[in-house]
Amino acid sequence: MSYDFRLFKRKAGEEPHETARADSDGFPSLPPDPQKEALKRRVADALIARNPRLEVFQFDYEALAKSRKITVEQARLQFRHLELNGPQEGANGIQITLFDDEASVTVPFWHKGEKAADTFREILGYLEIISREAGYLIYDPQIDRVFDTSAGFDGALAHYKGVVCQIQQKSPASHTVKKPWWRFW
Repeated sequence: MSYDFRLFKRKAGEEPHETARADSDGFPSLPPDPQKEALKRRVADALIARNPRLEVFQFDYEALAKSRKITVEQARLQFRHLELNGPQEGANGIQITLFDDEASVTVPFWHKGEKAADTFREILGYLEIISREAGYLIYDPQIDRVFDTSAGFDGALAHYKGVVCQIQQKSPASHTVKKPWWRFW
């Protein structure tokens, strides 16, 4: 379970809120577009320049192919997004995923108080970089808002803290995670 931000391209003739609410295209099936691949790499480089501890996750295409019953080449085609994670030791769980035409930034519901605020300040920096480099708008589906980073993140942070509080009230031990949440395959 995570708090998610979606970054997307504005569509001509469509309200940003409408575009933001639309479902993602999912995994690509067309050959890579060199311009889109270069954009993802440029954004990843800018994020790593801000935080050198971020690393691009290396997919095990053979394992993915086997688990999905597809060829390795199909796995390489479908899993060509870039996934950036911080180090496992002392990690805050932020995960950044750069797709062909959109991006996402997620954080698990682990943090309370000032640690939550610090984590959201870090996320805000990443959102600013992705938005600037790719020209994407930012959508917070939890509070159903398209926003500008200059407006801050008070609403998102308040909602995040509220969910963390609800989770802890239901199951006090549920916030303890022993394995990285993003390693699901």
